[in-house]
Amino acid sequence: MHYLFWCKDNNTSTPQDMCWVSLRMREQHFPGHVLCWVSMRMRDHLFPSPWQRHDALRAEVGAQAGAADTARETSTALYPLIVRQGMDKYKVLEEWRAGSFGATCIVKEAVGDGRRFAVKKVECIDEHEANLALKEAMVLLNLQHPNICAYKEFFITWDNTISSLFLSLVMDVSDQGDLGGIVRLKRQLVKKMDETVIQMLLGQAIDVLVYIHKQKVLHRNLKPSNILLKDEDSFLLSDFVVETLAADEMKLKIRMDDECKLWMAPEALQFSYSEKSDVWSLGCVLLDMMTCSITNDAEVAALLQEIRLDPVCLENVLKTLVGKVGYSADLCQVLLQMLQIHPVQRATAIELMDVPYVKECLILVGSPLSGVKKTLPPGVSDELYEGGIEKALEFMQIYTDFEDAQISALRHLSWYIADQDGWLCIEEIIRLVVQAMKLHSDSLDIQLEGIWILRDLVSQALAHGLNEECFISNELITTLVRGMRSFLPNTGLLSQICSLMMMLSANEVAAELLGKAGVLQDTLKIMESSLENRELCLSCCGLLWSMAMTESHTRREWLVYAVPVIFNLVLKHLHDGQLVESACCSLWILCLKGCVVEEQTESISWALLESLHAHPQRPVLVKNACLALASLLRTSELAAFRVLVPVSGKNGIALIKEIYHLHSDDPEIVENMCLLFSEMAHYGDTRPEMLSQNMGPFMREIKVKFASTEEIVTLAESTLSKLET
Repeated sequence: MHYLFWCKDNNTSTPQDMCWVSLRMREQHFPGHVLCWVSMRMRDHLFPSPWQRHDALRAEVGAQAGAADTARETSTALYPLIVRQGMDKYKVLEEWRAGSFGATCIVKEAVGDGRRFAVKKVECIDEHEANLALKEAMVLLNLQHPNICAYKEFFITWDNTISSLFLSLVMDVSDQGDLGGIVRLKRQLVKKMDETVIQMLLGQAIDVLVYIHKQKVLHRNLKPSNILLKDEDSFLLSDFVVETLAADEMKLKIRMDDECKLWMAPEALQFSYSEKSDVWSLGCVLLDMMTCSITNDAEVAALLQEIRLDPVCLENVLKTLVGKVGYSADLCQVLLQMLQIHPVQRATAIELMDVPYVKECLILVGSPLSGVKKTLPPGVSDELYEGGIEKALEFMQIYTDFEDAQISALRHLSWYIADQDGWLCIEEIIRLVVQAMKLHSDSLDIQLEGIWILRDLVSQALAHGLNEECFISNELITTLVRGMRSFLPNTGLLSQICSLMMMLSANEVAAELLGKAGVLQDTLKIMESSLENRELCLSCCGLLWSMAMTESHTRREWLVYAVPVIFNLVLKHLHDGQLVESACCSLWILCLKGCVVEEQTESISWALLESLHAHPQRPVLVKNACLALASLLRTSELAAFRVLVPVSGKNGIALIKEIYHLHSDDPEIVENMCLLFSEMAHYGDTRPEMLSQNMGPFMREIKVKFASTEEIVTLAESTLSKLET
């Protein structure tokens, strides 16, 4: 199989180490290596002039198009790339334990502080299944919830001993044990599980299910051993299973044991999963906890199987749990809604939120879904005025669950950050600000205050040359993305989020995280529906340009989608110089990457020429509009004819020549214009008109004036040579 990919020397970190490589991958040559797709942003300093940047970036686009063609021919995604040995960074601490969906073991990092993780490896049929499963799993990296066991990374490895591909998932591990251990102990001691513990689990689990189901994510593997203990009264849901792996019927029929089947919904046993399948599994977990004092292991196993077939069985055991064991009738009524055999009759997690007993559980665990917010006693916030940044951070840590406390602390913090060196403790500040935004994701005030602080901090850090890796994290990016999607009507907040994302996206790690989170499509949809909002469109344009510069993390179809959106923006705001300038920057990168289809060439060329006519004094606009036109001219003669047609009563060549006299002391603008004319002179039908516009003397004048600038001289000579043929 033939793959094209970016290759970067792992021993260095500079962009100069990047190159395109082609490799015929043979399995036997690379045992145990990780396979993935890695990309790096092309930096301007690699190519000192706009002309070189233009040609080099176009070469990049061509190479990527070749990679896309290879992908289509092989029907395989462009993930595979040899990077490093998969498990080299970890030390295995125990034997691999086989399970229905894969094998698991505990590891620790080989370097650093030796942090422990759980690694689960799942065998895949072929590269296609491995890549598909990896793509589906990426969404799990974005899950940020206090009751979800976080994932660290995923990778694909090749096991040469058995000639198989494995998807490996690295996740956090809890040293407190799991719910299965508590239930087993209670059952051995024939002791009742306290209803408060059940309420705590129910409240936290419903909070998690609502969170993941709203994001179209299913757990598919909910059982006591996958519910970890965080502390005395807090749980973590772990070990999610992606759709591709859960639908592998042949493998699961062989490996799925009876214990695993106990917790699965009736329809899930037929490999049909839905949100309600997770609700059934949670109901089984609760039933297991409630029957500790009246059933042994064999009896509860039989019970969990029988309730799938006979609804009367569940009704009888619930009567026993109320009358004999002493559980509340309200709890048992919730269980009845969760364990309906037919999915259509079963409640969803969102529907359960409205059940009074479940709402009490949500209040008990402090879930935002309860609608009840904690408030500080009067006078407590006065503590903030006793100190500066350190006091605000301490206050935020003490009163994490109090929305009003977090708002007060954030406002106090913002006063000091503007005047003090807040960037010196940027990691701690960002951690607590993001935590507040995440825990109070429904609070507009906290989102606004948090974004203002993050913008100030990032600006300070970049101004002082601080390494972005110190403060960029997956948690920060996912918090921003969640805010963007949760407050769509609030254009002020959206504008601030887009501006901050644009600042962050200059970093390769942040650009990759934003790309994977689907930020580009969100940005385009926001801009498309808010063309009247100048400030929001300005922020969106900046973010679009920055994201488009990193195509490896951006789906091409969304770049193509962006072209008409930007065109409509120019039409609506043609006389707004700052906004049109930003739009021209975006159009340049879109034209350069070949995202303008043939049918759009004339209209986009017209928009660029109108922008030049409306704002000839703006140097950045002129630079980017000329580069965008040069890109269109290189691929389409239609663009050349459009330049020759009068724009607002003026021929395009005459217009650009006039603009030249406004910026004749700016070598970069002159070089971009020369590039445009060189591309235009390539077409024989345009040369007579160019000659009639005295382009020969004009180019010779430029050649003399910029005789010491090699790039301009070369382009001028190229144009003259074409005009003389």
